[in-house]
Formats: sequence, C-alpha cells, structure tokens
Amino acid sequence: MKKILFFPASLRRGSHQRRLVGHLCGLLGAGFEYDIVEAGEIDLPIYNQDLEGNASIVDALVPLGARFAAADGLVVCSPEYKAHVSPYLKNTVDWLSRIPRLAPSEPYPFSMKPLLLASASTGWTGGVLGLQDARKIFSYLGCLVHPGQICVSSADHWAQGDSYRFSEEFAAHVRNMMESFLSLVGVSHD
Repeated sequence: MKKILFFPASLRRGSHQRRLVGHLCGLLGAGFEYDIVEAGEIDLPIYNQDLEGNASIVDALVPLGARFAAADGLVVCSPEYKAHVSPYLKNTVDWLSRIPRLAPSEPYPFSMKPLLLASASTGWTGGVLGLQDARKIFSYLGCLVHPGQICVSSADHWAQGDSYRFSEEFAAHVRNMMESFLSLVGVSHD
C-alpha cells in the first residue's frame, strides 16, 4: 500500500486548499492510503537558526518530518500570497529542511520524493504564480516535482461542501493529473 501525504498549506479553517485536498483524496484508487497534515498540527515559530537548539521545537519537528519521510508521495496544495507561496508553507519547509542538522539519525523528508503541486484560488489564475515559487523550492530540496500541476480558478464557484464539483472537462484534467502523479509514485518507489 502506497501512502500519499497531503499538505494543505493554509492556516484558514475552511480553506480552498483543504477542500481541494478532500477532492484529491477521493481520487486515490485501491493500493493508496493518505495522511493529511492539518494546520493545527504544526505550531512552529518563524524559522530562526538561533532556535535550532530548542528541544521542544525539535521534538515537534521530528514526528512531522517522519510523516513526510514515510510518504511515498507528497501533494502540496498551496494558496498564492501576492504571487508567492504562503508564509506557512515556507516556514514549515524551512524547518523540515533542517532535520539533517537537528536530528541526523532521522530520514531527510524530501530526498527523491515525488511531489504534485496544486492550488485553488478565488482569482482567475488559480494560484499558478505561487506554484512557480513552490516548484523552485521543492526542486531545490530534492523532490521529484511532477511537471504538471492542478490550478483551480474561481474556486468559490466550484465549491460543494468539503470538496469541489468541477465541469466534466476540468474534472477529467484533475483526474488525469492525479493518475499521472500516482504512476510517478509507483515507478519511483518500486
């Protein structure tokens, strides 16, 4: 059984990213299970190298890093903040990338990890500008970033409960993107 970790990188309750995660989880077929990192689970201060010696921060960071490392693939749903990734996403990644230095016996959470980027936005770009930054960050960290992505524009229009109800054409695009990503997960870890 392959495990996909979903990270809706928004702190807002009822965020479009969380709704998109709900939709994408529903597209996982047999042979896949999922883990969702909820916003309330991460309480890390703004990254500051002076805080790296703080045992309580490291104690909170190590289990989170273990969840990322244990996943066979990552799906990051990131909001766009003025054409960039959210500060919450950047801060979480900044801390996780320090695991080799802070807990050398722990696995690095990003090495050769297949990753799919997605975003949902009320705007017409669907968060594509923020995903450009996310692609750069995760590639630098060593992830195998899928060449495609999912960008949901006018997200409030498609919202239905905890998920989305897309047009047939866009639903097919989202399904195809997930299938392509899941095949990358299967190939890279078999």
